Amino acid sequence: MSTDIRKILITGLPGCGKTTLCTRAIDSVGDAYNVGGIISTEIREGGSRKGFKIIDISTKEEGILAHVNQKTGPRIGKYRVNLNDLDEVGVNAIGNAIEKCDVVVIDEIGPMELCSSRFIEVINASFDSDKCILATIHFRSRHPVVEGIKNREDVAIYRLHENNRDEMLDTVVELLGGQI
Repeated sequence: MSTDIRKILITGLPGCGKTTLCTRAIDSVGDAYNVGGIISTEIREGGSRKGFKIIDISTKEEGILAHVNQKTGPRIGKYRVNLNDLDEVGVNAIGNAIEKCDVVVIDEIGPMELCSSRFIEVINASFDSDKCILATIHFRSRHPVVEGIKNREDVAIYRLHENNRDEMLDTVVELLGGQI
């Protein structure tokens, strides 16, 4: 692989383990490098998914990304996006990671997150920076921001699936460690 690849995109079907891969990679390189950015996880109530939360990797601050009971914000499927928490927690976490960290993690660049113009701005800034980026993207996204990122020369795209999870972790950790 070319040594100028500093941005890693992970894609795959929903539920394939993209977030788990990110958290395992953070655990693997976090002692050697300063890692920041965001992780998105499900909010489950009574055995069913009710929404998603967004977590600042550095500060552990949490916010609601989207929820079925959210009253305002753009609608994506059965959820409404909480633009305030997305901007206050997510955008700020990525911005701080660009300034202060060796590795910027963005889980995920998906339809909900792309409802925010501030999120789009910080995504573009992160990919234009010299930082190592580990990001996940929605499998079917055709959003112009995602398409632009996918076509960059400094980006490697990997598809995660059930049979390559351990191999992908090794690849991601090796790439991140070799580029910082």
